[in-house]
This record gives sequence, structure tokens and C-alpha cells, in this order.
Amino acid sequence: MRMHKRSRPPRYSSGFTLVELMVAITLSLFLMIGLISLIVSTVTSRSELDKSSRQIENGRYAIELLTDDLQLAGFVGQTTSTSFNSAVPVACPLTIADLGYTAVTRPAASTLPLPLYGVSATPTCISNVMANTAMLIVTRAYTTPVAPASVTATETYLQVSSCATDTQPFVIAAGASASSFNLMTKDCVSSKLAPVRKVVQHLYFVSTCNVCGTDTTPTLKMAEFVNGAITITPLVEGIENLQFDYGVDMDGNGSPDCYTSNPANPPVGEATNQPVAEVAAAVCTNPTAGYDWSVPATNWGNVMSVRVHVLARNTESSGGWKDTRTYNMGQAYPVVGPFNDQIKRHVYSAVARLNNGAGQRETP
Repeated sequence: MRMHKRSRPPRYSSGFTLVELMVAITLSLFLMIGLISLIVSTVTSRSELDKSSRQIENGRYAIELLTDDLQLAGFVGQTTSTSFNSAVPVACPLTIADLGYTAVTRPAASTLPLPLYGVSATPTCISNVMANTAMLIVTRAYTTPVAPASVTATETYLQVSSCATDTQPFVIAAGASASSFNLMTKDCVSSKLAPVRKVVQHLYFVSTCNVCGTDTTPTLKMAEFVNGAITITPLVEGIENLQFDYGVDMDGNGSPDCYTSNPANPPVGEATNQPVAEVAAAVCTNPTAGYDWSVPATNWGNVMSVRVHVLARNTESSGGWKDTRTYNMGQAYPVVGPFNDQIKRHVYSAVARLNNGAGQRETP
């Protein structure tokens, strides 16, 4: 009798069913969406952090540039017992007379430019000035002297005498040779010449563009008197507003007694952005002898410190952000904004002391 082996059922390879496959794909999609969301959130946060970092850096750098220059305003290299008259510098100088320097034979009083002076109307040598922003001229000499033999023909130099027998208190010359600078130090020895320094005049302003005609990024710029002409240099981009409050010394002791946004014409009544008079007796205590605010050049000459206010903004917009905040830009503009756009902003402020003027008035 033949024996037959029992047949086994065929084996089938195991795999995913359609339902299992759809569930796996769905879970994978959720994981991918989560990862993509995390990546997008990380990239967005990093981008915003970069924007804020640049804005902070730009705002602080602008403050540092302005305060450093203001602290040197009126620097001529050395002090003398000679008294000088003050002249208002021309915003776009073409000659030495425009700079405000006039040397005459002693004992007549020579003239030096005001250490700083606010410009109310846009001068012809600059353009694209942001509306309702301050413009300020700072005049001084370079802190690093040069030897008379090293003067260049294209620059303007100042040499201040500290020798009582020199007939003139200072010499200022452009395109001159070393022989033009022969004033002496306090020893009055002809072989010991007083230092020679380049003349500096800086006009700070806010422009509506960095590279005008190419972008619309507000930028802090400087118009500088160099080689007998005006050169405009972009300093810090993203600076949208610039304002100053000036501390005026009313009693001659070198300390500011009253701050005003405009020493030439201090606000004395109510205005839209000025709820109180800046120089009213209730705000500024007058000295015993009183103080006369009617002489603009005298007021500017009595400025001993400056509050600097800079409004810095991101150079790029931020999605999902709306700037509904207001900003305090000092006495002239205590309320700026809201801008209602997608740009983030921040105000940076600092106080700069005019060391050269204030130091000479201090009582030992």
C-alpha cells in the first residue's frame, strides 16, 4: 500500500496592509511637519536675533561716535590766557573765514568758531535729509599733532601759541609750507614750536538713504571739511532720528543749569510737542544776576553738555510685528510714533560733556 505525504498549505510573504501603509505615511507626514516647523521657527528666531543684534550694535555705535566727538568739541590743542570772540561756522565752508577762524594782532581779540552749532535749515552741500531730525556742526582740531615739516598742501592746519611774545594767538593756513607755522610754546624758544593740528569740522545729519538712488535705508551721515572741500561719509545705517538737548551754563561755573532743544531760540511757550516752556523759571533756576536768552551766539557758547538721542531701527521688516509704540526723543520731540509698520526700533541716549569748555570754567 503506497503512503502519500500530507501536503502543506503554501506560504505567503508577510507585509503591510493598505491601512497600515496609510497610517505609517500619515505619521511620517506629522513628523515631517513638526520638524519643518521647528526648522522654520529656529531660522526665524535666528533671523530676528541677527536683526536685533545689528540694530543694537548700530545704535550704540552711533551714540559712541557722537559723544566722542562732542567731548572733544572746541579742542585746539592747548589753552592760553588769550580771550577769543566766537563766530558761527558756515555749514558748507569754502574758505578759512567760513570756518570761523580769524587771527588778529594782540591785544585785539581774535575769533574762534563755536565748538558746536545746530543747523536749522538744510545747507546746500547735503541732501536727502530726514524730516524733523537735528543737524549739528562740531568744530575742533585733531588730537594728534603733526610736525610743521609734515604739513600737506591740501589740508588746513591750526597752530595755537602759548608764548606771550608771539604777536598772534594762532595761525591757520591752507596749502601752506612749514615756514607759515612759527608760533612758540610757553618757553618762547624759537626752536620749540607749538603743535600743528588739522582743522576739523563735522556736520552730522540723518539721511533718508545709505546709497541714495539705490536704497531707502535711513543712515547717520557726516559732512566733513577735508582738503578744502566737503566730503559726505555714511557712518551708521538704520539710524532714523537724531535729536539733541543742550545743557546751558547760566552762571559760568562750567555745569549745565538748563537744558533746551534750541539754544538759538529756546521755546518759551506751549507747542504741540512742547507742553511746557523749556527755559521757564519753574524749569530753570536763574542765577542771581539773571540770564539773557536773547543772544543766540552767547547761548551756544555756554553749552557745556549735550544729551544725545538716537532712534535706531532694523534695516529689514519683521513678519507678524506691528510697531505701535511711541519713542521719547528729548525735549523737542517727546513723542515720536507710532509708526504702525513692521520695523522694530529702539531709542539710545547718552550725555556728553564738552570737556574743553566746561573744564576751563571750573573753579579749582
